[in-house]
Amino acid sequence: MRSMQSTQTTRSPGVSVVTGLLACVTLAGVVASTASAQTVTLDPVGVIPGPVEHVRVQGDYVYVSHHTTFTVWDVSNPAAPRKMGSTEFPEEIWGFRVRGDRAYVGANFFGVGILDLSDPAAPTLLGSHKTLGQTKIGAVYENRVVLIDHMEGMVMVDTSDETAPTAAGSFFLDGYARDVVTSGRMAYATDSPTGLYVFDLSVPGPPEPVGILHAPASPRFIEVQREVGEPSGILAGAGAGQLQIYDASNPAVPVKAATFETPGRASRVAMAGSLVFVADAQAGITIVDISMPSAPTAAGRFQTDAPARDIATTDTHVFVVVGAGERQEGETEVRIFRRSS
Repeated sequence: MRSMQSTQTTRSPGVSVVTGLLACVTLAGVVASTASAQTVTLDPVGVIPGPVEHVRVQGDYVYVSHHTTFTVWDVSNPAAPRKMGSTEFPEEIWGFRVRGDRAYVGANFFGVGILDLSDPAAPTLLGSHKTLGQTKIGAVYENRVVLIDHMEGMVMVDTSDETAPTAAGSFFLDGYARDVVTSGRMAYATDSPTGLYVFDLSVPGPPEPVGILHAPASPRFIEVQREVGEPSGILAGAGAGQLQIYDASNPAVPVKAATFETPGRASRVAMAGSLVFVADAQAGITIVDISMPSAPTAAGRFQTDAPARDIATTDTHVFVVVGAGERQEGETEVRIFRRSS
């Protein structure tokens, strides 16, 4: 294990800026060597045919996208997934998030689209909002959607009327805006190469960060640990081919808790409680226990026969996009695994 810590804090009005690198941990072996770490095993149980680029899951439904197509699958029987409905967007889908019976889809120059998923056989576009540049992904808080746009940074949209969303302000991120995720009233946006921005969406008016962490090689994709009640502030991201753990439990002073070197090249992550499931490219699936965010430990691995590209999880199953090629090229599909510990 190698560890380096260097933290410097400066303050400006309303924003704390922290620069740090904490606890780099090297992954070795298939499962954790410490008795406190969970050990997770995965058993293949089913396949959703491709082509697929992105995957999300909620309850008995898996949502996938490829190029301009968004599709719903019923996985109540994971061994025999059933294709439900699909819809087409006029532009390429860069990413999406699902909350309740809505999906918030970042569709390039089309902007963010709001899909009604209440009838899985017929996902329906309720409304959309076009931003100045390319919209990548959206996340929701109450009647507002925050999204990432390459030109505007983090954009907030009022969806009180879902059929006619309206602009509600934006905050320009200093580098290249990558991803945004919400947990309760908090939003977390990542930017390359500048770092992590924390927003409190309960504050009226246009979005302004309450905390900023300037971190080199910041993650391109992030997820947040879901908790009942107050946001946990624990995030996991894939950046520079590594798993990165952030602690924003104090929103004004977010810190980089750890960098965890996976055996492959971490590309996407999914979180379930204290477990992080990593789509680890040629190394397949890597599972990491972050019960102690500053000291993550290996909790399992599964070697897929093609690179793992995206991943989603429930408490019982893991869904991973596998296949060769870049983005829309190559043959891809979703492998379904039953998880146990």
